[in-house]
Amino acid sequence: MKLIDLSHAMRDGQPSFPGDPVLQIAAHSTIEKQRCNVSRLAMGSHQGTHLDALYHFIPDGKRIDQMPLDWFYGPATLLRIPKPARSEITVADLKPFEERLVPGARVIYETGWQSHYGQANYFSDFPSLTQEAAAYLAGRRLRLLGMDTPTPSRNYYEVHHLLQQKPAEIVIVESLANLDAVPENFLFIGFPLHLENGDGSPIRAVALIE
Repeated sequence: MKLIDLSHAMRDGQPSFPGDPVLQIAAHSTIEKQRCNVSRLAMGSHQGTHLDALYHFIPDGKRIDQMPLDWFYGPATLLRIPKPARSEITVADLKPFEERLVPGARVIYETGWQSHYGQANYFSDFPSLTQEAAAYLAGRRLRLLGMDTPTPSRNYYEVHHLLQQKPAEIVIVESLANLDAVPENFLFIGFPLHLENGDGSPIRAVALIE
């Protein structure tokens, strides 16, 4: 058994999605002064590698504490769809994987964009899922859709609605790392913090390889 970390490290001051709070990590107490180390964290609920609750864009969507735990855990399949900056992920890119896009599947796609994490263009030039491709995936009734980009699409409002409104209700996991080290099939583990009424949460995403 092997565990592969699929999460980017969280560092003080690292970039956040435009308009979101910047991550702040500072010492609250220290061993030298208070006999123990305690840090103070300030960040948005969609910082770094994270998942979106349905409530993120859907007013009556399920919140973090209303979503079943098995939505965040289970067998997953990886789609390798290499794409350059500012390109589109289309229905034609997804069709070759159609036999794996079945109801209840946990599907994660790798474009290669994970290598741009921390760079100035990470949040602006990522490969973008088209609205037609999002509608196609919503129609496949996936359980979870993960990716190495910061959001599925530059048309994030429309695409989140397509993927997360009823009856699709797909969990979206964003900014995954190390997907180049993961085989086609693996066990995905990515539990959120237990945030009451939460709209999203950073996660420690892990691939378990038998």
